[in-house]
Amino acid sequence: MNLINRLIRHELVSGSFYIFLGTFSSNILAFLLNLFLARNLTYSDYAIYASLLSVITLAAVPANSLNTIIVKYATGFFAKEKIGELKSFYLFFLKVIILMSVLIIFIFSIFSVPFKNYLRIDNSGYIVISGVVIVTLYFNMLNSAYLQSLLKFKFLSFSVTFGGLIKILTGILFVFLGFRAFSGLYAIIFMAMGTFLIAFVPLINILKAKEIKIKQLKNEMLGGYVFSTFVTVLFLTSFTSSDVILVKHFFSPQMAGFYSGMSLIGKVIFYFTAPISMVMFPILIKRHAMGRNFINTFYLSLFLVFLPSVAISIFYFLFPDFVIKLFLGGRDYLFIAKYLGIFGLNLTIFSLLNVCINFFLSLGRTKIVFPVTVAAILQIILIYVYHGNFYQVIGVSMLVSVILMVILVIGFLKTFGNINKLKETVSVVNSTTV
Repeated sequence: MNLINRLIRHELVSGSFYIFLGTFSSNILAFLLNLFLARNLTYSDYAIYASLLSVITLAAVPANSLNTIIVKYATGFFAKEKIGELKSFYLFFLKVIILMSVLIIFIFSIFSVPFKNYLRIDNSGYIVISGVVIVTLYFNMLNSAYLQSLLKFKFLSFSVTFGGLIKILTGILFVFLGFRAFSGLYAIIFMAMGTFLIAFVPLINILKAKEIKIKQLKNEMLGGYVFSTFVTVLFLTSFTSSDVILVKHFFSPQMAGFYSGMSLIGKVIFYFTAPISMVMFPILIKRHAMGRNFINTFYLSLFLVFLPSVAISIFYFLFPDFVIKLFLGGRDYLFIAKYLGIFGLNLTIFSLLNVCINFFLSLGRTKIVFPVTVAAILQIILIYVYHGNFYQVIGVSMLVSVILMVILVIGFLKTFGNINKLKETVSVVNSTTV
């Protein structure tokens, strides 16, 4: 009972619980919207939406990278109660996001026709609106990252739920108004802007503080950590996005729609466990800076991700028809029943990879950029060569993920593989902190 009480009170568990509640509510709403879209759009329209969603995910990777960087440094300012630096840090990244947003809109407008042709889409307007979606996600990322840095997990949970509610209401409305695949894109825009605006409530005191310049830190961020983090997150995201895009390119519209539906169901595993990595990241930064034991938090994160991921995968193996009917309404989507279990295992491995990579990034171990980059490129090359059926596409992704996991485990054992090495690491951190 004492162990259970300690586990419940652990900041990783409590923080993950709040984030889980928010993301679970948001994901339920997103699931209902996706279910509505899958049932009310044609197979080809749903494939358009799913493929654009993958493009948006990849193009928004710089936002994910910036989120990692913001959380890493803002958490340090918060721990030392440097409110003036927090404001300066916020304004700096706000300017960066504005510049990046202009560039994104320009690129998506100029190259809308080539993108449209590659994805076999009949309207270049889809590409332009996708650029707008990415811009809104950038702005939303900034405020969400600050809430994460300040450990405002309760409010972050509320804002995520609030955004999910906006998304489903606007998405359904636009479908009824006849906007086809545009409906899902417009829903994301309204969701992102809604959560961006409401997040200002707990950030008011920081934005009212007197700004204190942090030029030295800006120069540090513009160095190796920013570049390595950007590339790492880019190719990590590629693991669950490039396959959908390549299937859309190589397969028929109907088959691409089937794969997109399977990808949606499989990603439930990742979305279910993602809050753990999200909460783990700032906690590890804080513990590392204070010289406290951070390895146990990492182990606990892996455990909390592994159990539900395996359980969901087993459920996919045992009851694929039920799951497909629940998520996609059955119909011709039952074609993917034989692939669902193995796809779940693929996402289980990816979810564990996500924890491991966030662990290394939280400690500033940016050399993982090399194996992650090579693995992601290898996945794309192999899918280009082996795409005769869904088994080959999934098998390639699983093989590459397992290889990368083995490399990361070896790297972890070399660095933290024994107690003496761990004590030595903590001792160095302590001396640095003092």
